[in-house]
Amino acid sequence: MIWSIPKEVLILGVVVVTLIVLVGMSALVSRLFVRRHISALLASIGKQTLPNFSQALVADLPVPVQRYFHYALREGQPNIRYAILRQEAQFRHSPESSWFDVRATEYISGMEPGFVWDAVLKHHRLFWRTAKLTYHEGRGSGHIKLYGAISLQDVEGEETDASMLFRFLCELVWLPTGLLPTRTLRWEEIDATSARAVITDEGTTVQAIVHVNSIGQIERIVTTDKYRDLKSGFEQHQFTMQCREYREVEGVMIPTEVDFVWNMPHGDFEYGKFLVTNIRYFYR
Repeated sequence: MIWSIPKEVLILGVVVVTLIVLVGMSALVSRLFVRRHISALLASIGKQTLPNFSQALVADLPVPVQRYFHYALREGQPNIRYAILRQEAQFRHSPESSWFDVRATEYISGMEPGFVWDAVLKHHRLFWRTAKLTYHEGRGSGHIKLYGAISLQDVEGEETDASMLFRFLCELVWLPTGLLPTRTLRWEEIDATSARAVITDEGTTVQAIVHVNSIGQIERIVTTDKYRDLKSGFEQHQFTMQCREYREVEGVMIPTEVDFVWNMPHGDFEYGKFLVTNIRYFYR
């Protein structure tokens, strides 16, 4: 018996296959753009020779900052030019929403401000999105794509520049040599347990209060220079990154778990929980 396929079913099948092909091609193009951003970041990282860490380099810094460097870095630690991190995380959009899983790879400079965060957001097997956040050459940007292909959100502008520059600053806890004073980063004294980090790049300046415990660990970093991205626009709120579970990696002490918290007027909203599963340092 010869089976005939109804014309309507055949047309529907052609449409579905065409859509799958188009989505696949769009996802491939998107991946190529991400790789281009990563290549541009790594190519722009400075090649100048910097001194290895010594206590003399931090002797004039605020006391809690000195305590942090003495804890985090060994004498003679070479400067980290960039790092590649693997992360597992959980996110949620509001206090009432469910957590969803995230797997990410981050490329972050230990020299000039810059990073690329490349992630997959998994809600369940049949629904996932990709996300890319970047800061490079003074500009921040981000996008979210359904199945890596269909654009759902793109952000850029002054608020994004400031938010991404702050993110670079706080994530230097994973590359402690990057927190040493540079032409873009300076430290200001507050008291015996905290200091102010100020970073300026391409006309954008952000600052944060860094809290250091008696051991020398950075416990939390607090800023008001980060913007919450909502459908109605950007809202500026106090933000805290909490650090814990310090581990030694290649002689460097880093937190392997961090939490992202918005300090809202009606109470704190924890929206991100990160676990660093692997990190590689590059010195040349």
